[in-house]
Parts: sequence; structure tokens; C-alpha cells
Amino acid sequence: MNVNLANLASNFLPISCMIWNVQGTGSREFMSALKEIVRVNKPNVITLVETHMGGAQAIKIANIIGYSGHTRVDAQGFSGGIWIYWRSELVTVEPIHKHNQYITMEIKRVGDIPWYFTAVYGSLDPSKRQELWRELRDYAENNNVPWMLAGDFNDTRFRWERSASCAETTRRSARFNEWLEDIRLLEIEFSGASHTWSRGNSVTTWQSARLYRALCNGDWSLRFPNASVKHLPAIQSDHCPIRIAPNGFAPISEVNRPFRFQAAWMSHEKFRDFIETKW
Repeated sequence: MNVNLANLASNFLPISCMIWNVQGTGSREFMSALKEIVRVNKPNVITLVETHMGGAQAIKIANIIGYSGHTRVDAQGFSGGIWIYWRSELVTVEPIHKHNQYITMEIKRVGDIPWYFTAVYGSLDPSKRQELWRELRDYAENNNVPWMLAGDFNDTRFRWERSASCAETTRRSARFNEWLEDIRLLEIEFSGASHTWSRGNSVTTWQSARLYRALCNGDWSLRFPNASVKHLPAIQSDHCPIRIAPNGFAPISEVNRPFRFQAAWMSHEKFRDFIETKW
């Protein structure tokens, strides 16, 4: 039996996703930051939103970071853009629906049971966000599947999620919470900075808010009870990347532990069946 140990080890790693509002993908500084983030965090699926550019740059990025799977909704002028990349040797992604504020896809490891993921970039226009909420409500009502949503929703739920408040932001938060309750979405617990966006360099100009979040329905929560989110440090953008681990984050000691193949495994009577099922 010929066993590629590198591939064997990688197939036992859990799926991880990352989403980042990059505020443009054209600069050399952005490219350096992206390569470092990918190198350190090694996401299986990475979503870039607010790309501000079209397809040629998207393909260039895929080649630079070495992700063979790619789908996208390009920016309209210099507004928006959702680009998704995945490592097709590790995970299968099938886009189901594309919209200028979200992409919904089926996602799974080869041979595993699929689940469903919607990468979100909510419009800065509140009326357009209402269109987003309606479409996602329709999906929830018509699809009884394990479903996770994550991204930049451009809305907050609670007073502590923003540095300043007014009557309008309070009304929008109330509508956002009503939407979440209507379709019975749950928050996935996060660690890291409480706000994912900040701007300003003085006390008088400083603003911040928690615009990113990861949500799921009950079926997804039951399948991934240890799911967790990390808000990573902001770099080359006003927005923090967020990393989502459906199976939770391994302790540092486990992350740094090298994979070792035991020759005795091959003598087990069910070894071949195990490899064919899991690999």
C-alpha cells in the first residue's frame, strides 16, 4: 500500500474558515499581509469581502496563495466584492447561490456529510440589508440543513458592540435581533477583541463596532457543539479577520505536535477500510 503521509495527516485536520474585509486587494502591502495570514492560520476556506476589484486580481490571488478552488461575486464599480478560495485537495465546495451581499455553498471534506455555509457582506445601505435579511430568511424557511453564516453584517445587536449609539442604530439593532429570532439563529462563541472594526487616531475621532459575527441554526450547532470563533488582530485594514473552527481550536501543544505514522497501524485488520473511508 502506498500511503502519502502528508496527505494522510492533513485529512485528519478539521475544516477551518476565515473571513476578512480587506477594503481593497490592489496593494502590495495587502498581498504581503494576506500571505502571512494564510501561512500562520492555514484556513481550508478563506473569504475576502469588499475587494473593490474584478476577476483578474482574484485569479492572481488564487495563484499566489496556492488555493485551487475559487468562486466569487465581483465588486460593482469600486463597491463590494466577495471572493472565496478553498484548498480543493482537502475540502469540496459547491456554490449554490451568489448575490452581491452573500454566497451560499455546500461544504464538506471528501467522503464526509456536507453542511452549508453562507459568506456575508452586508451592504452599508440599510434598505439593501433588508433585502439580504429577506433572502436569507427565505433560505432558512426552505432548507432544513446544517447551516452556518459568517461575515461582515454591518449591523450590531447590543449597545456594547459599538463605541457610540443613537436612536437609529438602536432601531437597526432591534430589527437585526428580530430577524435572528425569526429564523432561530444562534451566535457562535468568540474570543479576541470585542469589536472587529475601528477607525480614528484620537479620542475625538475614534469609532469601533462588532460588525463581524458567525451564526448557525440548531442543526449545525448540534453537529458542531465545540465550534468557536477567533477575532484576529487587524492588519492592513480597519477590519479584523475572523477565523471559524467548527470543531474548536486545538490547544497550542497539539497544534505544534508533529504528525507521526506508526508502522504497526498497517497490521490492524481494519486499517485499509479506515484509510479508504477517511482518506
